[in-house]
Amino acid sequence: MDFDARIEATGDGEYVATCSEPEVSARGLSGASALELLRAEIRYRLEMCPCSSVDDDYVHLRAEEY
Repeated sequence: MDFDARIEATGDGEYVATCSEPEVSARGLSGASALELLRAEIRYRLEMCPCSSVDDDYVHLRAEEY
């Protein structure tokens, strides 16, 4: 499943990756780590309960850097 993501560098050396649908964000020390944390958060929110799981490759991010 494809999700649009936006990644921005903050003034303090971190990066913030955001997604508007579902509305979620993640912070990391690099753009790649912020996107990976965002992907994991989206996967977590897509799971219906702890007994179900979403495959690692289910979430695809289309990222734009700002």
